[in-house]
Amino acid sequence: MYEITSRAFLLLVLGAAGTISGRAQQPGPERHNALILHSAQLLDVKTGTTLSDQIIVIDGDTITAVGPAKSLKTTTDAERIELPNATVLPGLIDCHVHLTGNPNQQDLGPAGLHISYPRRALTGALNARITLEARFTTVRNVAANGYADVGDAINAGDVPGPRMLVSGPALSITGGHRDKNYLAPQFAFSKEGVADG
Repeated sequence: MYEITSRAFLLLVLGAAGTISGRAQQPGPERHNALILHSAQLLDVKTGTTLSDQIIVIDGDTITAVGPAKSLKTTTDAERIELPNATVLPGLIDCHVHLTGNPNQQDLGPAGLHISYPRRALTGALNARITLEARFTTVRNVAANGYADVGDAINAGDVPGPRMLVSGPALSITGGHRDKNYLAPQFAFSKEGVADG
């Protein structure tokens, strides 16, 4: 069995992701449990080589077999998708993301005080979907106020997104990179995650 889910793998079929992910998730009686992808090429990241004429067998949410089309036995009742011009590869990993932030909003500095933790979680859900659609199936989210990146909505299937390794708030010394010391002293504001000693 392979660790990558079929959904993540389907999203990584270059040049055909929209069509395939849409077909694979269709509800109703016409949906097949087994799916066979026949790709022109497959990137083998363990050896660093590109393999030609490959079959990927997916049963439910699990990739059960990957191998040459000539030698891999497949079931006849499975749905088959031909990808004669596509290269398939495993999901990409981004080790430094800030999914709960929005670079298009001025949420840095004092303006960030106007953004609630629930709003940051919703921004994170949007960015998680965008990240998955950009072919990243695992991310490490570094720093999220209010633990807005900690939850199981993606694992529960409520929100589409990559596997997430999360930190919650970042640690910082007073006045350090993640501290926010722009308010006057009478406000006694200290950023979450600030610690000294």
